[in-house]
Amino acid sequence: MRTAVNIAIRPSALLLLALGTTLGVPLQPALPEASARPVDEMEESAFLDLVDKEGLVLITAIGVEAVDAEARRRRLSLPALGYWSPDGGCFRRPPQDDCNGIFRP
Repeated sequence: MRTAVNIAIRPSALLLLALGTTLGVPLQPALPEASARPVDEMEESAFLDLVDKEGLVLITAIGVEAVDAEARRRRLSLPALGYWSPDGGCFRRPPQDDCNGIFRP
């Protein structure tokens, strides 16, 4: 009887695994920093700390959508680690001023 129970469980577990990978459902939870695009600008000091880190890429454009579009064009990892602008205008609609984004390669 033990063998019958194992056989009954295995196909359902395989089905869930196959379904999850086919539908793109992650098997492990995503890292918190990569779970969603930031919706607000970082503090200037925190952003400048990231700019100083080796290996990260800084992109400047008019508005957050243009920054993300340039990052996609360069095939960088999205979402951005953070955004910042001198006047707080990254998420302003319509975009008017420079916005800076920092990305992983």
